[in-house]
This record gives sequence, C-alpha cells and structure tokens, in this order.
Amino acid sequence: MPSKKGTGWLMRNPIMHTLVTLTGNPRACLWTEPLFGVPFNLFTPLAAVYMAALGLDPFMIGVVATVFLASQTVCAALGGVVTDKLGRRLTTAIFDIFAWIVPSVLWAVAQGPLAFVLAAFFNGFWRLTETSWSLLMTEDAEPGKIIHLYAITNIAGLIAGFVSPLTYLFVRHYSLVTTMRWLYALMALCMTIKTVLVYVMSTETQVGLRRLEENRGVSILSRLVESRFVLGRMFRERHIMLTIGLVAAFMLIKSVNDNFLPLLFTEKLGIPEENLSLFNTLRTLVMLVFYFVLVPRMDVRRFKKPLVGAMALLLAVDAVYFFLREGAMALIVVNVLMEAAALSILTPLLASLNMQVLDKEERARMFAFSLMMALLITTPFGTVAGWLSRLDRGLPMLLNIALAALSIGLALRLDHILLDDDLI
Repeated sequence: MPSKKGTGWLMRNPIMHTLVTLTGNPRACLWTEPLFGVPFNLFTPLAAVYMAALGLDPFMIGVVATVFLASQTVCAALGGVVTDKLGRRLTTAIFDIFAWIVPSVLWAVAQGPLAFVLAAFFNGFWRLTETSWSLLMTEDAEPGKIIHLYAITNIAGLIAGFVSPLTYLFVRHYSLVTTMRWLYALMALCMTIKTVLVYVMSTETQVGLRRLEENRGVSILSRLVESRFVLGRMFRERHIMLTIGLVAAFMLIKSVNDNFLPLLFTEKLGIPEENLSLFNTLRTLVMLVFYFVLVPRMDVRRFKKPLVGAMALLLAVDAVYFFLREGAMALIVVNVLMEAAALSILTPLLASLNMQVLDKEERARMFAFSLMMALLITTPFGTVAGWLSRLDRGLPMLLNIALAALSIGLALRLDHILLDDDLI
C-alpha cells in the first residue's frame, strides 16, 4: 500500500484519485487497459500508410474501412442480446479473441487486400466487446465517476505516446512494413495476456446477473426479435436519437482522420512517413494535459459548452488541413495540437453522455442498438471518403467540416430537450 505522503499529490486530482482507488470490475478493466492501448496507439498512426505500402490504393483503403464499419454494425446489433445471454464477463473474453488477436495476426502476415478485408471483418467484432466491456466497467461504479473512468481508458492508450518515438527509429532502421509487422505481433501477444487477466480479475455485475437469470433457456434469436420493442422505444425518445447522431458524426470524423489524414500528410504535404509517430507524441502530450486538467472539471450534465467548443475547434482544424500546402510544418504542428485538445474533450464526454441517457435496466440492448444505428449512418461514408481522397487527398476534410457543423446543431438541440424535460 503506497504511503499517504507518496500519493498525496495524486489524491488532489480527481482522475488520479479514481485510478488509485479503483476496486472490483473497474480495476480489472482499467489496470489492464495499457496492454491494449500501448500497441494499438503505436500502430494506428501508420495503419493507412502500411496498407498503401502493400499495394492498396485510397479507394481500396476506403473499401476496407467500409467492411470494418459494416462488420461493426452487425456486431453492434447483436451486442446487447449476446451480452445479456452470456454475461458481460464471458462475452468480453470470447470476442476479444476474435476482435483483436485474430486480426492482429492477419495484419502481421498481410501480403495484399484480402488479408486486410478479412482482418477488418473480424476487427468489427470489437463492437460486441465494447458493449460488454463498457458495462462490466461501469454498471457497478458510482455514476459520478463514469466520466473519470472513460478518461482513464483513454489515458491508458495515450501512454503509447511516450514510446512512439521508437516507431520513428524502427521505421528509419528496419522499414515501415517490417516495423508494422512486429507491432501487430506485439498487439496479438498483449491482447492474449489482457483477455486472460480481465476474465480472472472480474466478476459479473449485479445487473448482468439478473439479465443472465432472465435469459436462461431463452435463445439469442428470441431475444433479438423481442428487442424490437426496445428499439421502438429508442426511436420515440428524441434525446436518445440526437445523442446517437452526435456519436455517429464523431465516429465518422475520427474514421476519416485515422484513415486519410496520414495520406494527406505523406503524399500531399510531403511529410516523411517516420514523422507521423512524432506527431502522435505531440498529440499525446496535449491530450494528457487536458485529461488531467480540464476533464475533471467537466460534468456530463453540463455538456453543451465543452461539446460545442470542441466541435468548433475540429471544424477549424479540418478547414486548415484542407487549405494546407507543402512546407507548412508550423501550421501542421499547431493543427495537431488543436485536434488533440478537441479529441481529449469529445472522447470521454460523448461516451459518458451516451451511457447516461440510456435506461439502466435495458442499458445493454440500448447501448448496443445506439452503436448499431450510429454505424448504419457512418458505414457508407468509408467508401465515399476513399473516393474523395482519390480525387484529392484534402477532400475528405470537407466531409469532416460538414459533420462538425452538423454536430454543433445537434448538441444545441439536445441540450434544449434535456433541460426542458429534466432528463439529465
């Protein structure tokens, strides 16, 4: 047990206090999260460039993104009923294998488009575990701590920012393709360890135990058919549908940036491939500062100002990216820092808001269906963004500008409804 003197400065920060005092399922989920976050954030900045290096053009990268989103959509639809049927704990263990270990192996040995398409299909299974893992982490936690839990989740991934310069060195010394193959192999190993640890360290939640009993002897298909009533209820709730719209827009903005911003940097702006990991380090440092300084001050019940402000910042960032030309390194650095500030606000805030507006007893199915609907909205745009990138590497940024503007309008309307109906 750490001494009070050694941990006194930690306890003054709400995020660090939450992390240090975690118990039960939140501890099982979050203390193991660096095993996912570190390798994931090491290879993500170079994933699109890796695909391009193995012969995939922007349109094919867009097709891979569409397969990934389509797989996520189907798995999101099943996530609630599967989680209620198998339990939060077992669902997480089974589908983490298919969602991360299998695709990581495929990415590591990839030779062409087929491997990436298959990996995208299996990787989409993570939407099943997003439902089960999120509920495993939050259902027995204090409601006021949920935004802190999501902040810690992202901080765990950002730890990779401190070791990402190693990616820069490896790419320079061993080549991009060789480095990426080893990073994907590392991901497979780390996720194997994480899957075992989470299962051993966790227990089924109280709501999960009730849902397991209710679903005993009932088939997944029957529950899925019955879920149409839950889905119908969600369609009638304006605040839920507006929240889904916000989540969908943010998902698409991130998908466009993850898949096509590296191509804009390397092919249009002339940035060397190995420098992408250095941008990731800058992004990480800014996000960590915001997570520790700003996020603890945020309250999901007063989401309007931070959400609208962060979306306006993303809109400005993508506008600058669209107009940038080769040689504007200073502007690129400023943009990366502004983007990091916006993401550090939006990621935990939207995740917490989505969880907060759902019915507690039906949270598994509602959460899964909210993801499904968000993905149905975003799925076609992967190929659209790929087509735009083929025409000009900067055109996907125009799509993001429109999405950010739409998000601001949705956030203002949602805040008005929640205040009028006293729903949050």
